[in-house]
Amino acid sequence: MQDPSVSIVIPTFNRAEKLKRAVSSALSQTLRQVEILVVDDGSTDNTREVLSQFHDSRLLVEYLSENSGGPSTPRNIGVRMSRGKWIAFLDSDDWWEPNHLKNQLSALERSGLRAACGNAFNFPALRPKPDVSTNELSLMEAHHEVLPVQIDLSLLMQSNLIITSSVVMLREDVLRAEGFPLPINGQFFEDYALWLRAATFGNFVVCDEICVHYQTDSLDSYGAHQGHEDAQRNTFLELQNWLRRVRVTPDTSLGVLSDLGDDEADF
Repeated sequence: MQDPSVSIVIPTFNRAEKLKRAVSSALSQTLRQVEILVVDDGSTDNTREVLSQFHDSRLLVEYLSENSGGPSTPRNIGVRMSRGKWIAFLDSDDWWEPNHLKNQLSALERSGLRAACGNAFNFPALRPKPDVSTNELSLMEAHHEVLPVQIDLSLLMQSNLIITSSVVMLREDVLRAEGFPLPINGQFFEDYALWLRAATFGNFVVCDEICVHYQTDSLDSYGAHQGHEDAQRNTFLELQNWLRRVRVTPDTSLGVLSDLGDDEADF
C-alpha cells in the first residue's frame, strides 16, 4: 500500500456503535491517502465485532489486553504505529464531514504552519442526536462561538480552545513534544497538555469551515467533569516541568506561568 499522507489515530474504550460512526467518517474522507489506526483500550463490549465489519486495507487495529486508565496510552501507541507525515486525531464518539482532512491540509499549506485545528458542531450525548444533513449544518450549535485565525501559546494559556478531533499536526512535532503525557499527580487534561507543548514550536492555524462533530457529556467517556480547576493547574504544572526538562523557555509563557507562584515558575 502507498504510504499515507495522513495517519488518523482513534483511541476507543467500550464505544462500539459510536466507534463505527467515527471509523466510517474516516474511511469516507475525500483525501484517500490515509491510514486509520484504531487502538482499543481493553474494551469489554462488542468492539471487535464492530471492527470486523470493515474490510479496508487502510484500517489497522491494535487491541490492548487491559484498560490503561485514559486515552494517552492508546493515542501514543497509535502515533508510534503511524507512517504518515501528518497525524490527525479523532475521538471514537466524534465524527467528520468527508472534506475535513482536505480542508485542514489546505489551511496548513496556505499558512505554512505545522499544526491545524478548528471549530466543531457540539452534540451533548445526553440529548437525542439530531438528524444530520448538509443543509442543516448552519443550524447546529458550534462548540466555540468564535475562534481566531491562529491560536498561539498565550491564548492557550488562557483557555483550551483546541478540540482534539479537529487537530492535524506534523508527526515529527507530536514525537518532539513526547506525545500525550500520562497523569502522575492528580487529574489533568492530557490533550490540553500536548497542545501547550506543541504551541511552543509554533501556532495552530484555525480552519474556517466546520467539519467536525464533537460529542460531549458521554456517559462512557474518559474522565470526570469535577475538579476542573485542579486539573487545569496540574496541566500547567506539567507544561512547566516539560519546559524545564527540555530547556525550552518561550517568552510568551513566562508571565502566565509565573501566576502559579514564584517557587513553581522559576525556570
